[in-house]
Amino acid sequence: MNGLQYYINNLFAIFLNKKYKGWGRKRTGRFALWCQQKFGGSLTLLEEGFIRSLDLGTHNAPSFSLVEDNIGIYYDATTPSKLENILNNYDFKYDIELLEKAKKAIELIKKYHVSKYNNAPDIEKDFFSSDKSREKILIVTQTAGDASLRYGLGDRFTTKQMIDDAIDENPNASVYIKIHPDVLAGKKRSDIELDSIPKECTVIAEDFNPISLLKYFTKVYTKTSGMGMEALILGLDVVCYGVPYYAGWGLTIDKQDCSRRQRKLTLEEIFAGAYILYTNYYNPYSQKKSDIIDTINTIVKYRTIMLQNRYELFFFGFSRWKRKNVQLFFPSFNQKKIIFCSTLKEAQEKGLNSQSKIYIWGKKPFLEVESYAKEQNISLLRVEDGFVRSVSLGSDLTKAYSLVVDSRGIYFDPTQESDLEYLLNNYEFDDEIIERSKRLQNYLVTNKISKYNNAKDKKIDLPNLKKSQTIVLVPGQVSDDASIVYGAKGMSNLELLIKTREALPNAYIIYKPHPDVLAGNRKGHIESSVARQYVDTIISNVSLDSVLELVDEVHTITSLVGLEALIRGKKVHTYGLPFYAGWGLTQDIKLSSRRVKKRTIDELVAATFILYPRYINPKTKLFCEVEDLLKEIDKEKSCYNHNISYKMFIDIRNLFFRKIQLIIRTILK
Repeated sequence: MNGLQYYINNLFAIFLNKKYKGWGRKRTGRFALWCQQKFGGSLTLLEEGFIRSLDLGTHNAPSFSLVEDNIGIYYDATTPSKLENILNNYDFKYDIELLEKAKKAIELIKKYHVSKYNNAPDIEKDFFSSDKSREKILIVTQTAGDASLRYGLGDRFTTKQMIDDAIDENPNASVYIKIHPDVLAGKKRSDIELDSIPKECTVIAEDFNPISLLKYFTKVYTKTSGMGMEALILGLDVVCYGVPYYAGWGLTIDKQDCSRRQRKLTLEEIFAGAYILYTNYYNPYSQKKSDIIDTINTIVKYRTIMLQNRYELFFFGFSRWKRKNVQLFFPSFNQKKIIFCSTLKEAQEKGLNSQSKIYIWGKKPFLEVESYAKEQNISLLRVEDGFVRSVSLGSDLTKAYSLVVDSRGIYFDPTQESDLEYLLNNYEFDDEIIERSKRLQNYLVTNKISKYNNAKDKKIDLPNLKKSQTIVLVPGQVSDDASIVYGAKGMSNLELLIKTREALPNAYIIYKPHPDVLAGNRKGHIESSVARQYVDTIISNVSLDSVLELVDEVHTITSLVGLEALIRGKKVHTYGLPFYAGWGLTQDIKLSSRRVKKRTIDELVAATFILYPRYINPKTKLFCEVEDLLKEIDKEKSCYNHNISYKMFIDIRNLFFRKIQLIIRTILK
């Protein structure tokens, strides 16, 4: 919330409902308190939650959590707070579901190292290799002027005093001092000058993930830092010099007492009170209300990608029109370079080294680059469009909303294992993802969404169709498509028509040419007079769903239409070896000895649409889940069908809201 918007909101509150909101004990919070005291009414103070974001707040990373407190604020020990009241009064022992959720969240935090900020990498395994001491003590410093120090009574002790006590109380241990990440980022000052730190201590100036770092220690000293709670989560002894929200409940060694805190609580109870009951969650990527489990899972998923992009990324084979859009799929926590190259020599001149990553579009031939990457042990990944791509065609230079990034091969090349094939052979699909897959399939079918979504629904007439005749769809493909080159040895559309007619001499066969071929952008055209020798009708410029609704079977080389037909309950015969063949769901001419599992359609869809691709929300330009993209695709389809571009729709909507804001500001003046 910007300053102007904040004051406008509170001015409305003064004249309308006398409900005031402000940010903690900062300027806006103090102003909201003044309004309440001056005019009466209610006061709510806001603060960031305990699992905030992927990157630092000082980097404007979108937040996942917010606390709203109508009594005080959690880090202010001078007065009660809503959190303190929860911890004093809630009957945790009767809320088994809450405690189970807390236990699950705690285990996920420990397993995946989820903290308040999640931009830092895990500590290197050999970081403490030179320190063979049995016990390590960690002192957590904070930022100068931090509100939790003032209101959490942390300023009653100096940081130097805390350090001296730690040294005296642990004579046989190694003492380390952790510097706050905002200090390391150059955004704030520390609460201790580095030149005043005793020589007995070792400063950890590197920015490591807090959970991964804490696992090396047995005891933590802090004033009011949130790392104290994370240390409790890991089972460490925690000494508190201030009065943070987690102190005074029997789990910490406290230098100060808080007479209001009368109960002895377990770790799960404090966690449930603070992280679940007190905190509101919102997923900025899916743009909907969330909870702690979804928050942790989302952070883990996207942090993995962002940490992989820490170093310079070199891209080969990406068309110029794709380059700006493709960068959205490769965010990172630092200002890393994304470098597009044509040759190995060019990449080397621009800094390609062993820490770099190489990305190649599809199976474009860069033999010299591939050989060099193997010799130098440089990560090489392949990139391709996802399975729900856009409204219009890729060959029309329409931006893609989904990509797959494959570290083993690429899904359409069955000559080697891909990440998708690995998932289908090895992933354990739980009930939650299976239910999600079922909902996803229902949405795809109900809303008639495919890879491309520019063709309109039409009622199709099938001339000369006989009663009880089997209706078969043969989807055309681009003749030089890589899935045909690698998965069918270059089989042509005409060969497919001939083989289908030979297999089904009495069937009613529909041929649907590939939209890229129809648009004149790609190869694979068959003259109508030739195609009609083997088919009963040719259908084009109509949505795939309009055709699939009519047919009993689909016969294809490697087309994605085969998967879309499976989702809609149709029989599918494959003549090449597409990624969805060989799992017991299709009738296949070719087989792969690597594909050993029998999979259900729910498992296939979960791997293909949920786990394998990356998705970008066309509105926010942030990562999103497939369900979020489908909703945006649906909106675009509606605009497309009314001959309005989605961009035009968004521009009109934004203009409307700007006008409303201008009117409000004029009235206030």
